[in-house]
Amino acid sequence: MPKELSNRQKKVLFSIIENFIKEKKPISSSEILKKSNLSVSSATIRNDMQKLQHLDLIFQPHSSAGRIPTDKALRLYFEAIKESFSVKSKNIELPQDYKFYDINIMFDKFSKMLSELTNSLVILELPDSRYIYITRAVVSDLTNDFYQITLMTNLGLSITRTVEKFGFPSPKELEKILNNGLIGKSMHEIINIIKSKSIEKEQDIRLMNLYNLVFLLAEEFFRNKFIVNGLAKVISSGYFNTKEIVFLSKVVEEDKMKVQLLSLKPFDIEIKTTIGNEFGINELRNFIMIETSYCHNANPLGKVALLTFKYSNYKRIYTILNEYTSRLSKIISKNL
Repeated sequence: MPKELSNRQKKVLFSIIENFIKEKKPISSSEILKKSNLSVSSATIRNDMQKLQHLDLIFQPHSSAGRIPTDKALRLYFEAIKESFSVKSKNIELPQDYKFYDINIMFDKFSKMLSELTNSLVILELPDSRYIYITRAVVSDLTNDFYQITLMTNLGLSITRTVEKFGFPSPKELEKILNNGLIGKSMHEIINIIKSKSIEKEQDIRLMNLYNLVFLLAEEFFRNKFIVNGLAKVISSGYFNTKEIVFLSKVVEEDKMKVQLLSLKPFDIEIKTTIGNEFGINELRNFIMIETSYCHNANPLGKVALLTFKYSNYKRIYTILNEYTSRLSKIISKNL
């Protein structure tokens, strides 16, 4: 918070922000006086608003209009909420039916709930490959010509592929080879091992087939990097123009754009924001992105980001994101 601001001026600023978030229209000094608990004259409020405008915290769209908070003001407001927030406080009632056992379903329902509760586009990054460890490989006879192979992990994520039997040993022998070679290794480690091998130069066809099989199975974990929900929710809000919606649709479709957005802030559990012009992208100037990470014990596994209208109810969004991400982390740490 700027040192130049008195406590009264901070209250005036936050009153402008909260009223604009609620009403979505510029607010005048007389309205601030009427809606706030400040026992001062209208002239004092006007002087405070002039100072706030001088500090680039509010602006006037035209000479006869009220004031609108800037991105700089929204940043101060969010940081004040963050500073005063208590994990133990119960600012709103949250649904409690949050028990899932299939982690793939859990991630999808988690992102859908966040979207529904916050009117946001939710981007959930699937777990970091460094923390996904193989716990078991299962090989089954599917038909006379095909095996079904399943890799299971410590996080409950699994992948099943059907492969042709040609060039592979019996199911029991293949299962033993896979378990001996893969159990305890992370997906990140497995991919690096396979990439370091010169498979093309391998003379043993069985070994080459095995390398290719493991690479195929491991690569499947990285095919889908994100779960995204809530585009229709954002579109139906009516706050965004066609160019902004088209850009957001590209974010949903293209992983490269999602990676770029999520790389704007460090990978840790602190709740952070990017607001309006801070994106450096014209199509996102009316958005705020609020993000954090879910964890397995103390290890951040993946990011959770909410994209929504920058003049939204920050207190509610902060509470919901903090509470639900904490629940998700506890469920993962306790059960997996």
